[in-house]
Formats: sequence, C-alpha cells, structure tokens
Amino acid sequence: MYTVIQNVFLCASSFISSSVICPLNVDPTFDIIPSSLFAGHKIVLPPLPVDTGLKKIPDAAHPFKAPGPTDQRGPCPALNTLANHGYIPRTGIASFEQILNGTGEGFNMARDLAGFLAGFAMLARGNAFEDLLSIGGEDHRVPPLPGQIDGPGRPGGIAKHGRFEGDVSMTRQDAALGDDRHFQDSLFDQFLAYIGHFGDNSPVTGNYSLVNLKVMQEFKWERFLDDQSRDPKLSFHAGRIGSSYNEAAFILKFFANGTDETLSIPSLGSIFRNQTFAPNWWRRASPGDVALILATASDVLSAHLVQPGQNAPNLTYITDPPYVGPCNAAYFDLAVLNLPYTYTTLINHSTGLFAENVKTLLGVVAGAFNCTVIPPAGPVGT
Repeated sequence: MYTVIQNVFLCASSFISSSVICPLNVDPTFDIIPSSLFAGHKIVLPPLPVDTGLKKIPDAAHPFKAPGPTDQRGPCPALNTLANHGYIPRTGIASFEQILNGTGEGFNMARDLAGFLAGFAMLARGNAFEDLLSIGGEDHRVPPLPGQIDGPGRPGGIAKHGRFEGDVSMTRQDAALGDDRHFQDSLFDQFLAYIGHFGDNSPVTGNYSLVNLKVMQEFKWERFLDDQSRDPKLSFHAGRIGSSYNEAAFILKFFANGTDETLSIPSLGSIFRNQTFAPNWWRRASPGDVALILATASDVLSAHLVQPGQNAPNLTYITDPPYVGPCNAAYFDLAVLNLPYTYTTLINHSTGLFAENVKTLLGVVAGAFNCTVIPPAGPVGT
C-alpha cells in the first residue's frame, strides 16, 4: 500500500492564503551578527552510528529522571522520553545533532527520518543560527533569531501550534478545542478502548492487549471524524495529513519491543503516560527509515482514505484541489508554504553561518522526500 500515501501527497494540495507569498524585502545584512551578542554554532551532520542492531534501552548510563520545573517537555512522547533518560539533554533544549544521535540510540531511527524530523523542527520552531530547539514551548535558553527573521520574540518550540505541531493528534487536542501540548488521559482511554476491541492477544499481557494495524486504522479514522465534527479551524492539508498518519506509523514501528516486534498496552502506556521506557524494552533490530514509515502510514490510511483539506467555519470539510506543483504536495506544504520566506532572502543574499545552517537543514529536509530544495515562501511569525 506504499502508493496510497504517495498518491495523497501527489494528488492533493495545501490551502494557500493570500498572505503566504510575500515580497522579499528583508535586509540581506541580517546574517552579520556581532559576536558579542550571539556566537552561532555550525550545524554538521554527525557520523553515522556503527551500532545499529537490537539493544536493550535504557542502559545504565541513561536512568529515568523526572523533569524538573525548568525542563521543557512537549507534545512528542518520544522526545519527552528520550529527554527523561538523557538520550537528549534533560533540559529539553537540544541541538540538531543531539536529536539525531538521541533518536538513533534510543529508537534506532535511521538518519534520513531523524534528519527530516529534527531539521524541519529546527527550521520551523527553533534557532538555526544557534542550533537550539525546545522540545516544549518558548524558552529563554533559545534566543530570538537574528534580524527578527521569523518575527519578534523567541522561537515557539515544537509545542507552538502550526508548522510542526498540528491537528488530529492521537493523544493531544486540536489547538482550537483545548490543550494541544499535554497528554490527554481521555484520548488515551479512547485509544485503549480501540485496542480492547481490535487488538491482538498475548500470552503475557492478555487478550486484546497488543496494538496492531487495525487498531491504528480505526482509531485514526475516529480521531479525524471527531475533530472534523467539532473543530471549525481544523487544518489537515497535505503536510499535516502526512505527519498525522506518520505519527501512527511511528508508534507501530518504534514503540514496539524489538525482541518480538509487538506493542503491548503496558509498553504503550509507559511511553505515553509516564514518558519512560518500559521494563525489559529493546529498540528495534534495524534502523527505521522514511520508506518504512511511509509504507506503514499508507497501510493505516488505506482503510479510510482521508483527502487533505480544511474545515469551513460551519464545519463543512473542504478538500484541497489536486496538486500540480513540483516534487509532491507534502513537501511543498511543509517546507515551502510553512517555513518563512525570509529564509529564502537569507540564503540568496548571505554567505554567513546562519545562511549556511539554513541551507544545510533545507537540504536534509528535501532529501528525505527525494526532492530538490524549493525556497521557502511562507509567512513570517506564524
């Protein structure tokens, strides 16, 4: 079913508002930053890991420690868990390289997938000049971008709605309906009910206690129907529909115990509710890459095909017209329509560290889609 989600990406476009394409009138000298104000940090792809096999996680060097009052946590249970075990900084303020290394060690995530997730998050909600990203919300340890390239104030972190965080999450509310950052017990209870109805049996954890493809197909469909019926601001364009179904694929392929590739309710609850690895949990036996996640997301989506679109204020779902642009609709939506157009001004008019970092990250993001880089053209400060 790999072609299902590809067809969604290729045959659906994102809503383009009149404010998306803006005149490129930013001062090209904003990449020249006094060293007394910001040092900057060159982003470099770290070496590929050598140890990529089955491994018990966490090891003795990464015990669980509950986050402190100033530690950032956000809407991603995987990143929260990695931070609680020190696979990425426990502060929740991480660099691009730290996220690549942490997701590789903790979950055996392949470089192309980790690079896309970390690279897009850094461009969308971090500081690519300082190479700093909050896995939660805005934080004083992540300074404003040079030259107010994405508007005044500090980056919002991945918890800020839009760009990275979006609607139809499995355990967070839509932003227009409630709390889109913190774990919601009521939604997780719904998830458990679907496992109890469609799940597989286990001699260890009992009947209907294992998450399978059918559980994901039906629960994701229910989450879409529920949000579509209640959220007048629902936004589910090509990039977000891809991310939402990739979330389901990620859970199936990265949260499962690598010893038998099963995902039990106790293991699921450990990561979602407690943000820690379950006892005797082993990461997957081989790196999980973009192709694996796309194929699995296609399988989830195939049971109830959802077209990209958005709600009108009267809760009518308006599907997007067919996409006819370059590469595919998901990449164009995420990297072109969402990232600020000022990045394009920067890379076209500057050769400084900030511009080089942005070019590096744009290349990593495009590479995950097998696309050539298309310059960002999205609004500033959203």
